[in-house]
Amino acid sequence: MLIVVILVFIGIFILNTDFSATKEELRAIGFRFIYLLGITFIAYFFGTWSWHICLGENRKKISILKLFAVRQVGETVGQYNPTSIVGGDLLKAEMLKPYGISSEVALSSVATSRITVVLSQILLLLIACLWLSKMEIGQTALKSIGIVFYIFIALLILLNLVFFYWLIFSKSMSKPILKENSNGLLRKLVYKIKDLSFNIRKSYRYNPRFFWYSYLLATVHWVIGSLEFYFILLFLGYSVVPMHGLLLDMGVIVFKSAGAFVPGQLGIEELGNKMMLSIVGISAGSVWVSASILRRARQLFWIAIGFILYPFLKKDSKQASTLQNGNIIC
Repeated sequence: MLIVVILVFIGIFILNTDFSATKEELRAIGFRFIYLLGITFIAYFFGTWSWHICLGENRKKISILKLFAVRQVGETVGQYNPTSIVGGDLLKAEMLKPYGISSEVALSSVATSRITVVLSQILLLLIACLWLSKMEIGQTALKSIGIVFYIFIALLILLNLVFFYWLIFSKSMSKPILKENSNGLLRKLVYKIKDLSFNIRKSYRYNPRFFWYSYLLATVHWVIGSLEFYFILLFLGYSVVPMHGLLLDMGVIVFKSAGAFVPGQLGIEELGNKMMLSIVGISAGSVWVSASILRRARQLFWIAIGFILYPFLKKDSKQASTLQNGNIIC
């Protein structure tokens, strides 16, 4: 049933894609579109590496290339179903089972990886906002939203401090217990959140080096991914620096996160592109339309890759499962 829902929403995404406009933009940019695909591949690889580290000793059971395939399928599902990243992350954990990785370890690694990705994103967004405040165009924008901007910066700093205090200094390490009479959906959800929190702190206390290593790789993943925006603007004839790409990418992700319940973030991402480009002083309508089309074209490419990888992944997981069962029998 879930697969049908995902396919329906991917179908809606494809139907809402203007292929004639996409074709024209790809024709205009030519072979340079390969640069954008290469950038996103490298970014996804570092994102996979960040997750691979979170598996701890269990990472020996699955290669980073196979995990890349699992991540790509999971991210595609997460982007194109109503449950957003929750559904995608649960699928990732489920797809690790045939490799002999327990549900607890799989879920813990997925949750820890997601935390490092989000925290590194917040850090980079903070850096990008501070950079913007020092630029002339940023100072002009601050005249109208000054107090809101500083409140936003303060919240980002507070969020980081609260989480790292909880992770490093919190002494509560007791594993939560689900009571037998806990039939309510809300109670089970609270238990799941507490259990994941426990596993995240447990994995950090067991080996904090892995957490910070994953955090560093997640940061690199975002920095490389932001170069997509930078190169798009270069290809369109704008004089920009990599920090423009970082600010645009981090800002658009905030919009996409707010509209995460919309499969594929249809319309949400385009609005984010327009708003963020306006903030950096690029208000020409043709630019944000071109940027949106090129970014959607990249998404279509990786959707296709996800469909191609899935059958191979299923076959490989069956073989891994058979091997695991054979070892148990022996």
